[in-house]
Amino acid sequence: MPVAYAFDLLGGDIGQWWTLTKWLSALSLVWGLRTWSKGYVCREEKELAGKTYILTGGFSGVGLSVLQYLAAAGAQVVILTPRPLSPSVIQLLLLLRSATENERLYAEECDLADVASIRKFVGGWQKDARSGMVQDLEARIDAVILCDEEDMAPTPGIGVRPAFIGGGGASEEVRVSAYGMTRLTGRHALVQLLLPILLRSAATSASPLRIINTVSPFYATATAATFRPEDLEFRSDSDDHAPRKYPASQPWMAQGQIALASILLWKEFQKRVKSTATTARGANAQPASSTSSAAASSTDDHLSNVADATPILALSVCSGLLRSTIRSFFRASPSSPNFSVLGCAAYLLVFPLVWIFAKSAEEGAQVVLAALMADVYKEGQGQGRRKTEKAARGPDGKTLADEGGKRAPLDEDRPPLLVRPGALYREGLEVNLPLLAALPPTTSAQVWESQSKLVEKMLAAIVKAEKDAEAAKTAD
Repeated sequence: MPVAYAFDLLGGDIGQWWTLTKWLSALSLVWGLRTWSKGYVCREEKELAGKTYILTGGFSGVGLSVLQYLAAAGAQVVILTPRPLSPSVIQLLLLLRSATENERLYAEECDLADVASIRKFVGGWQKDARSGMVQDLEARIDAVILCDEEDMAPTPGIGVRPAFIGGGGASEEVRVSAYGMTRLTGRHALVQLLLPILLRSAATSASPLRIINTVSPFYATATAATFRPEDLEFRSDSDDHAPRKYPASQPWMAQGQIALASILLWKEFQKRVKSTATTARGANAQPASSTSSAAASSTDDHLSNVADATPILALSVCSGLLRSTIRSFFRASPSSPNFSVLGCAAYLLVFPLVWIFAKSAEEGAQVVLAALMADVYKEGQGQGRRKTEKAARGPDGKTLADEGGKRAPLDEDRPPLLVRPGALYREGLEVNLPLLAALPPTTSAQVWESQSKLVEKMLAAIVKAEKDAEAAKTAD
């Protein structure tokens, strides 16, 4: 049949050839756009056996793709999830262990939308995470990877404002949306409570421990006029400025506020953890909690020059525009409490365009993996092409070899990714935000102070509730 069709086509008129040419051109265009939309591809394969990673959002979206890679590489991964004993989580974990032949995959209960759950997890880690024959050594953490928990706190949809967590009484002033908690406040609380453990882990590592923070691509929608570090949730009770109306018809604007605040928060964290490490080594520096605004606002170039002295490397990473993000905007996910039949129909209507221009979770995970694998930028080190005599290096700075004993394959067609402390990366490139020049120099410090105070209030409310419960129990 194909042969007969080919002979018929060869003997046909020019109209058939023109039709065929148009179809082939259209298919080539679609293929080219789809290939371009995939974005950055992490081509380096690293041996990660023996390393330990803490991963959030590991059972959905980009986090699941990252988990699959780490598991296949032989790493030990502790996945934080609000419901570790749910049938879906248990089944997925067992499947991953079987498929990757890696039994060192664990699901631990930790809900980033609940500071009490975070506090409980950290307390359990301090108590139980021991290694060695006599269990006298604390298990080392090599990286903390903060991915979005799409199932637990999806992206706000069009026409819907995300619900606030918390109720009346003492918790009224610390109400935060589930989206804001899992993308910003909860991550800050987790790292701050884990910080003593992270610093001890970094002290035994040849290279900085990494914190990789994933952010929404809509950080670009924030402007100097609309960004308010003290009112990221568009609350109506803001004291310093006039109340703002939540942009329900443009949820990406609200998402951009959280994303930009997250980028600034981890920039500020990088500056302060450097000061903390310097103090611990006996240098003449102030602790991170009392660092002045001027010192906290030092330039990123200075941070690059002292990368070797930084025990923890905090990076923000943007995976690009994901299909799951667009699906959430349309409220097209049946598992979402905000599911809309009309939105689902609209999403199906535009899905061909979404498929072409938006990324899958696996494609979005590539830049996260690249940030985990890349070498650290050092003063005077250029972004030139890889030299053929230079072997690929992993996070520990050691040369990696493949199974045959040869050097790991190199990619000479593009420059290597070198990461700088506190920087933002997208598509394998560092992103310089012009907006930062328009913001006051102390904005990142304001974000830090605002989030730290919020976490402190939440912890104080938790401690008070525990004392009240203990007092009531004693009285009975």
